[in-house]
Amino acid sequence: MKDTVPKLRIDLEIIPTSYQGEKAFVVKDTLGLIEKPVLLYGGILELVSLIDGKRDVQDIQLELIRLRKGMLVSSDEVTQILTELDGLFILDSDQYRNERGRIISEFKEMDVRAAALAGQAYPDSFDELQRFLESIFQQGIEAVNKPEGERIVALIAPHIDLTVGKDVYAKTYAIIRELSPKTIILLGTGHSILDHLISLTEKDYETPLGRVRTDREKVGILKQLDLPIIAPDDFAHRSEHSIEFQLIFLQHLFGSDFRVLPLLCGAFPGSMASYSHPVMIPDVKQFIHHLRHFVDEAPAETLVVAGVDFSHIGPKFGHAKPASALLAEAREHDRVLIDAICQGEVQRFWAEIKQIDNGFNVCGFSALACLMELFPQTKGECLDYEIWKEEPTQSAVSFAGIVLYE
Repeated sequence: MKDTVPKLRIDLEIIPTSYQGEKAFVVKDTLGLIEKPVLLYGGILELVSLIDGKRDVQDIQLELIRLRKGMLVSSDEVTQILTELDGLFILDSDQYRNERGRIISEFKEMDVRAAALAGQAYPDSFDELQRFLESIFQQGIEAVNKPEGERIVALIAPHIDLTVGKDVYAKTYAIIRELSPKTIILLGTGHSILDHLISLTEKDYETPLGRVRTDREKVGILKQLDLPIIAPDDFAHRSEHSIEFQLIFLQHLFGSDFRVLPLLCGAFPGSMASYSHPVMIPDVKQFIHHLRHFVDEAPAETLVVAGVDFSHIGPKFGHAKPASALLAEAREHDRVLIDAICQGEVQRFWAEIKQIDNGFNVCGFSALACLMELFPQTKGECLDYEIWKEEPTQSAVSFAGIVLYE
């Protein structure tokens, strides 16, 4: 039996770039085992492309010799590079799995989910963060006001970098400034969830603006459903920014006395082709039913916030073409999705994603679909929409602010 080389980790962020005029990749790790981004370039890219979990050292050696048209590559050279990659925690090896298990166990024992991005994506002191957020809110002075007689039930906000999305954040959160919710259900995008739709946590959330209590009773009720779509641990919450970014805006508006129900959404189970909308999936239907019950217990005091972005296009996100060549299609795709959200047409929303197999990488798809099933009778309004272009990677991300009324 072959002593195969462990495959590459699937939970790494691998970003295409260039180095000295040649193709390269930057490797980042939200788990934190790779402390600084690693740059892979030159001949090592050929070797990395052969690490698939099926080849042993000799297989990789022979394939490299073939790719290099007979140039000798020793097995010792291959082994040395593989050892270095493993030491950097790039391979899905026993060493990586042991360290990951240790980190998961340590996080599991914590009562509080500490701010992961404070001091990086935003200021880490109370006063500086308040000033930073207030400067963003100044952008929303001309925000759309809530129509008379309409009750806001949900908000869709970006989770893109705060300075990149400041105008959209401002217009989105300004519309709820007069509310006073006591419970906020947070639907975040679970970027690191691999095998489940939902990740729950009982941990309180802490930011430089204070500690917000998680409604552990409600989380406990959802856990007791024992549904296969729910992840067995809450590790996906550890470094995820999609909820954290929403929380600091909510704290800036309302203080820290409200309670939260934080949910991260991964991918729907099975094939999309089998369903026309989420609640056709039995476990999803049961989960949404219980969430709706929580809303109906105190509708005037409950707000739902989804932290999502829309299309991700360009080489950074797996496309062969640059974002500039895909912008028109992606913008039209987003337009259809946003119109379906605002009209409460979840089946049209699902069909639009399904027809291209989420080819434009709408990372908030599952959270948005669940939100629409949660409020099937809502109408919405798009407050703002933007596309951020990352020129170095020839990639782009779209995002929007949307308010839903019931």
